Amino acid sequence: MGKTVSLGQMDVERWLHLVAPGIGVTALSLRAGFSRVRIFQQLSGDRVVEETILRVSRVLGLDPMEQLRSFPGYEYLVPSRPDPRELPAYIRWDHLMRGCAAIELLEPLSEAALGPTHFPGVSGQWVESVDPDGGLRKHLKNAGPISDPGISKMLQGRLRLDLGLLAAQYADLPRTSAYVVAQLLTPAEAGWVADERVQWLQGLGKAERLQLLERRVHAAWVREKRNRDPGKQG
Repeated sequence: MGKTVSLGQMDVERWLHLVAPGIGVTALSLRAGFSRVRIFQQLSGDRVVEETILRVSRVLGLDPMEQLRSFPGYEYLVPSRPDPRELPAYIRWDHLMRGCAAIELLEPLSEAALGPTHFPGVSGQWVESVDPDGGLRKHLKNAGPISDPGISKMLQGRLRLDLGLLAAQYADLPRTSAYVVAQLLTPAEAGWVADERVQWLQGLGKAERLQLLERRVHAAWVREKRNRDPGKQG
């Protein structure tokens, strides 16, 4: 499950002929936001990455997940709401504070008030949030294999899809969750409802919200302290 399936040249060219007859590869690549050279390199190498299919689908006005699911080996992709364990990862600490305050003050709370779902460090928060036994980070590190600095850097940025799929398997999450944390599918494309995070946060008890907020604020304080005095890290 942690391995991505090969999207071969013949399958992709057949798909392009079906969904975009008469539109050249160059025009599609430019509309999708990547170079003509990139897509030709993928086709000539017989390994087209999932992101290419998803981005081309969007510029054609097609459902990205539905189109990727049409390829052999991707039938497992189905719209899925997130596991509740995932949702705290997608709210940055300061927006979490705003959301908790709104609930306590009986003020309206919107998804916009909770900020963007993706930001620096979201991958690390996601791994921490869904980890069932404290061993997920080590599991991903060994699967790479990836060095300690390498896994730390990756969790500060965009998580690779293969590692996201491994994590989803380890934590018993919907596989679409891997595509969301890897920033290949938007939450809406994956099957989230429009106010997913709001519903989740409002459904927590007061003590749960305060405990979560305390952890997140403390983590933010530790990061800020390290950034101010990097010589004392470790």
